[in-house]
Amino acid sequence: MPVLDKWRQKRFTLVYFIPFLLYCLLIFWLSSQSDPGHLSPFAVPDKIAHILEYSGFGFLLMRMLTFINPEQNIVRQLIWVLSGALLYGLSDEIHQYFVPGREFSWMDLLADGAGGYLGARLWMIFKGKRVS
Repeated sequence: MPVLDKWRQKRFTLVYFIPFLLYCLLIFWLSSQSDPGHLSPFAVPDKIAHILEYSGFGFLLMRMLTFINPEQNIVRQLIWVLSGALLYGLSDEIHQYFVPGREFSWMDLLADGAGGYLGARLWMIFKGKRVS
């Protein structure tokens, strides 16, 4: 049985944790840019960009949480994802406050939370899970 536990830990690290961590680092890097709009080949409204960015965060976090504890109530996992998106979004907004040309925005934080929730719900649709 310990071999299976080690395999599960390696799988968690390689397949779930590292992609989530790299995605968080991507968000941090994008927040470090004075003008992140120039990185996109087409214009994306700011709030839509936040929703899209954090939907990936929510998708990957929900995916990771359900691997860690597949028996946990899905509503509880949604609450964890929303809380995580809001907390990481808050740290992101604080970080942006210190970047030249960027600012702290409560509306961006709300878009981050909405995106995190949307990403978690997309993962649920993808996996056929329902809120009960």
